[in-house]
Amino acid sequence: MKKEMNAREKEVMKLLWDSNEELTSNEMLDIFGSEKWNKLSVSRTLNSLEKKGLLKITGFKQYNTQYARKFTYAMTKEEYNAKLLIEDGMDVKSFADFTCAFIGDKVLSDKEKAELVKSLEAIIEKLKN
Repeated sequence: MKKEMNAREKEVMKLLWDSNEELTSNEMLDIFGSEKWNKLSVSRTLNSLEKKGLLKITGFKQYNTQYARKFTYAMTKEEYNAKLLIEDGMDVKSFADFTCAFIGDKVLSDKEKAELVKSLEAIIEKLKN
């Protein structure tokens, strides 16, 4: 089953991935603003993401006499995108070609090149062991 996200789901996940902290629906609504989001749309989006296994409830936060669930992501952005690629047929043999295609014609700084090489070397060492 594909776990592709719609635009609202992507917006919520981006918020959680970028903030890297647990948030309640009320906190999300405050961040998004009321122009295009309301309590019902946030709630429905959170329920949909939870059903897809992309969110997890980490606890509760008290607001006056009520409690709100706190949410965080169940997988990182990289894990999510890797799962989509695997579902679309990418396998381990395609990893090197994918990496080259991903970099493409981008002009990388010396620092970016060094970080990329270091990451790839770490992957190679991990695979050797």
